[in-house]
Amino acid sequence: MNWFPNYTCMACGCEIQASSNAYLCPTCMNNLPIMTEKQTTHYAPFFYEEPIRTMILKLKYASNGFIAKALSPYLAAVYLQHIAQQFSQAPIIVPVPLHRSRYHERGYNQSAVLATELASYLHLTVISDALVRHKKTTIQKHMDTATRAANIKGAFIANPTQLDHIKKQNILLLDDVYTTGATTHECVTTLRRAGAKQIVILTIASVD
Repeated sequence: MNWFPNYTCMACGCEIQASSNAYLCPTCMNNLPIMTEKQTTHYAPFFYEEPIRTMILKLKYASNGFIAKALSPYLAAVYLQHIAQQFSQAPIIVPVPLHRSRYHERGYNQSAVLATELASYLHLTVISDALVRHKKTTIQKHMDTATRAANIKGAFIANPTQLDHIKKQNILLLDDVYTTGATTHECVTTLRRAGAKQIVILTIASVD
């Protein structure tokens, strides 16, 4: 068998000896922080630990779309094993939006990129603009739970042009990391006010 050393690990950056597309080296693959605890309020395949943490940061700030391809099968597995049976009808995927100023800085929304990749696995519909982040919030990285909740309150509105596609629909709300839940739960509140039927939160990783 011929091996071609032209791939690098999406996490640690080391060279991978592979004959086809490979995203993680054996070391990083064997050290994935798989979520083993029972999940009820939100779902994620991983804990927010290395090497997943590095991959999410690269997806978020380094325009590395290959990471979405690498992680979407894990999201799909969690959906099929733990979420699909909760819905009476197939959901639409709604990614958590960025404020327009942050979107212009990055040039993309990492949650929307993930949504597109996940939808291709599950044959679901994505509505990337179902929610609008009309309030620019302070970066929440170092905030406690109460401060995060106050910071994000009222940050989202349902897109008036998508109300007919939200009302009475089941929704899979997709984001990169679940920390305190302030952002996703504000999105859930907004979607419910818009008439959404059932909403389940799915992220790549969870801090809890």
